[in-house]
Amino acid sequence: MTELVLLTRRLRRMPTSLLVGGTIVAVLLVVAALAQLIAPFPFDQMHVRDRFSPPSLTYLAGTDEYGRDVFSRTLFGSQLSLALGVTATVISLTIGVPLGLVCGYRRGTLDELIMRSLDVMMSFPPVLLVLLILVVTPPSLMKTAIAIGVLFTPPIARVTRSVTLDLMSGEFIEAARARGERAWYILLRELLPNVWPVLMVEASLRVVFAVLLGAVLSFLSFGVQPPAADWGLMISSGRAFVDTAPWISLAPGLAMSLTVIAISLLGDGLREVLDPRVRGRL
Repeated sequence: MTELVLLTRRLRRMPTSLLVGGTIVAVLLVVAALAQLIAPFPFDQMHVRDRFSPPSLTYLAGTDEYGRDVFSRTLFGSQLSLALGVTATVISLTIGVPLGLVCGYRRGTLDELIMRSLDVMMSFPPVLLVLLILVVTPPSLMKTAIAIGVLFTPPIARVTRSVTLDLMSGEFIEAARARGERAWYILLRELLPNVWPVLMVEASLRVVFAVLLGAVLSFLSFGVQPPAADWGLMISSGRAFVDTAPWISLAPGLAMSLTVIAISLLGDGLREVLDPRVRGRL
């Protein structure tokens, strides 16, 4: 009973955005993981006689131009969209965090060289830069994730560098240097644990941008290719029938909107909990 009371008190102290966003994200992850069990039909199964069927008890979100169940395809599409968002964000963190830590720690010529190079990357429009990366090879989910991950590396590196510069004046860094600690120890054991809370908030935003950008690329036929169940691809194929069968694009559009809103709320909640500047005003 005591543990239940403590849990209730902790939940009450949690920001509403974190609680709501975290709950929805958790549900989305479970749905994506169990899509094969939840979906009434395989994502590519065609029912030719039931083409353009409106939503019903048999087809909860209707069918598309090939008679495929839109609800099932939307569920399977959550796997691709979330996998793309998470993979792209992990790639950007893997590249950007070490760059930002080294630049903020070393500074000088190396810092200027790396940061100016990243500034050049950031000067390109995001979609154009990703298209330039993808146009030389056939599109695929992994290549799209790598391209978006590379695109997100500069902002991740800049955020990491900014926080690292603030931390370098801290007494714990001076103490580590006084103890004779090596640079790798200061980077990994002193700086990284203090940078990570801010990076978690930034990472949640990057997942949102990756999901949206992946949908844009699929909409433009540069992302996941048919007959895969991808939200952007489903919206693109359904735009030709928006007057007669709007449900083809409506279901994936609503799913993508819910995902973006949920992850954004989760990011806002994490910022309130982890960012000391915001936490101090609460």
